[in-house]
Amino acid sequence: MIIEKLRKLENFVTGHPEIDADHKQIIDTTVLVLEAIEERDPQQCSQLLDSFVEVARNHFANEEEILKRVGYPRVEQHCEYHGELILRANAVKELCQEMSDHGRLKECFEEMCTFLIDDIVKGDTEFISFLKEAGVAE
Repeated sequence: MIIEKLRKLENFVTGHPEIDADHKQIIDTTVLVLEAIEERDPQQCSQLLDSFVEVARNHFANEEEILKRVGYPRVEQHCEYHGELILRANAVKELCQEMSDHGRLKECFEEMCTFLIDDIVKGDTEFISFLKEAGVAE
């Protein structure tokens, strides 16, 4: 299931080079975490989970800055939503790191990825046309 979500994100393009590069980094980090889970490497997995949340946090900060710069009218709501997502991602990350059961760890991480990926597609769809009209996206 998560692979299908990753493919959906790979094909999702906002037309803004920085945002699209962030999306690629999220995909790459997700794949690394999934590999660490499969290899049953708890130390690597823990580090990569931290990286995953950091990549998401950086993406949200970059995106918010871009939206503020171009005067996106719903930027405050978008920022609040990002804040809620980071809280959820951190909570799920902590749960994942406490788990010793491999199957549950994978399931937990996939759940976290799913809501982040779904948000990227759903949330970013709302402002793509605005970025294009502002001349900062293709």
